[in-house]
Amino acid sequence: MSSKGVFFGLILGLFSSALLAQNTAAILAEPKQTKEVSYTISGTPIYAWVYAHDKAIKQYKGVTGIGFQIDLNRYRLDKKAMEFAGIRYNSGYSLQYLKFSNDDLGQVVNLSYFIEPFLIDKPSFSLRIRAAGGLNYGSNPWNAVSNPINYAYSWPFNGYLGFGVHTHFRLNEQQAMFANATYGHFSNGNTRNPNFGLNYPFVGIGFEQKLMQKTRPLGKVLLYPERWRFDIGILASNKSLPDYKHMRFWSYGLMANVSYRTGNLHAWTIGIEAFKDESMKFALKHHNVYYVNTYDLRMLGLLAGHEFLFNRMIFSQQLGYYLHNEVPKEFIGNFYHRFGINYKLNKHLMLGLNLNSNMQKAYILDARLVFSLFGRSR
Repeated sequence: MSSKGVFFGLILGLFSSALLAQNTAAILAEPKQTKEVSYTISGTPIYAWVYAHDKAIKQYKGVTGIGFQIDLNRYRLDKKAMEFAGIRYNSGYSLQYLKFSNDDLGQVVNLSYFIEPFLIDKPSFSLRIRAAGGLNYGSNPWNAVSNPINYAYSWPFNGYLGFGVHTHFRLNEQQAMFANATYGHFSNGNTRNPNFGLNYPFVGIGFEQKLMQKTRPLGKVLLYPERWRFDIGILASNKSLPDYKHMRFWSYGLMANVSYRTGNLHAWTIGIEAFKDESMKFALKHHNVYYVNTYDLRMLGLLAGHEFLFNRMIFSQQLGYYLHNEVPKEFIGNFYHRFGINYKLNKHLMLGLNLNSNMQKAYILDARLVFSLFGRSR
């Protein structure tokens, strides 16, 4: 299994074990209330090293990076949050800067949102798992003249994902020390090529300072008591190919998904999708072996996975298998991963971004419109 598959399984297992004990109280249906939030700021120097996951970027094996990370943390202290989640958690925004030792890769800035449930929660010590997603800026993308061998990324703006472990040691009511180990990744999902992506584990030791504690309105609740959710949607993407960087191709399709909520913060899913990637027609036609064959470019996939449920956001991770796929395996393997973010417009409509990853390589980054219906609550 690929490194992404291993990390997917590890993260899913750790999050699920932490969240299975959640209390599914009737809090979802309660009227608007206030919440108590403690705001802190933390900073740490970080040291990173590149994981060269493909031969196309083997020249970056051994490359390191140094930089820093600053987090704005939001700890929910009110009883309502504990009743809802069953565990304590932190969430917030992170700003990360890295300069790599190889000038081809340049410097990167990542701005992300994170969620951080506590696996161990003691008065002076806590162990947490962090999942982060957001935007990346890379200063030195591929360029045919000035930077021709940087096949990791070809566009300055990309998507960023981070998964890691944090340990915190409280010094007093206002301050704490912490250490973290995280696996970072950024790529553009084949919207522009070359796009092999960059994977880089990083570690750091830092300091956290409390800023303030405030009581705020709870806001509109977009979490619902029903256990079952049924989604149907349309998806589309405009992408390129590694060997034809300046050409654009459409990918489009339909999806259906069933989600069963087993706790207030998480659900299990099974789904099916059908889509067509027009870029494969061009790639096969210009291949020195496969050009003589005619393949059905329609693909049908079966998926199963897990969702993290927040008020307006749903973070999903799924493993998929193509039930129908005639494209040769050197282009598209039978197994794949999906990582997605859906934003709720209201109870029945969501907008989403979803990354289809063909093992180590990002394949398609699509936008989707999803319509949801809900089943009977328990």
